Amino acid sequence: MRWLLGAGAAAVIFFPLVANAGSASKCDRAAFVAVVSEASAQLSAINTANKKSFEMKLRALKARQNWTDRDFVAKATPFVKDKKIAAFDAFNKALLTKVSQLGKGASNNVSLASLAGGGDSQTNKKCQMLNKLRGIMANVVENTRTKWAYMLGKIDAANSSEPTLQASAGQ
Repeated sequence: MRWLLGAGAAAVIFFPLVANAGSASKCDRAAFVAVVSEASAQLSAINTANKKSFEMKLRALKARQNWTDRDFVAKATPFVKDKKIAAFDAFNKALLTKVSQLGKGASNNVSLASLAGGGDSQTNKKCQMLNKLRGIMANVVENTRTKWAYMLGKIDAANSSEPTLQASAGQ
C-alpha cells in the first residue's frame, strides 16, 4: 500500500506549489498537474490489477501449502517484504523526494511557486522543470511495475514448486 501513498504524497507536495503558476505556456500549471495526474492514474491501475492477482495467487499458495490461518501472515511475509522489495520502495521514496526538491527549487535554482512570471527565460525554466518531473514520474511508474513483476514472479515460483510437507499434530 506504500506505493499508492507515494503518488499521493507527490500530489500533495506538488499541487500547491504549482497553484500560482500561470497558464501562459505549454509548460503551465495544467501541464504539471497533468503529469502528476497521469502518473497517479497509471500507478492506481498497476496497483489495482496486480493486487487482485497477487492476492489470488497468495490464497492459492496458502491452500496448496496447507497453511493455517495462524501461520499465514508469517509464511506470506517473504512474498511482500524482503530486501529487494525494500529497495524498490526506497527508490520510489528517493524519486518522490526529488519531486519535492523540484518544488523547493533545490535542484534547479527556481521554485515552482516562482514560475508565475512570464518571459522566455521563465518559460524555459518551467519546461525544464516539467521535463524533469515527467522523467521522475515515469521512473516511479516503471519502478512500481518492476516491483510487482518481481513480487508476482516470487509467488508464481512458489506456486509451481512442490508443496511443503507439514508434520501433523498427531505424529
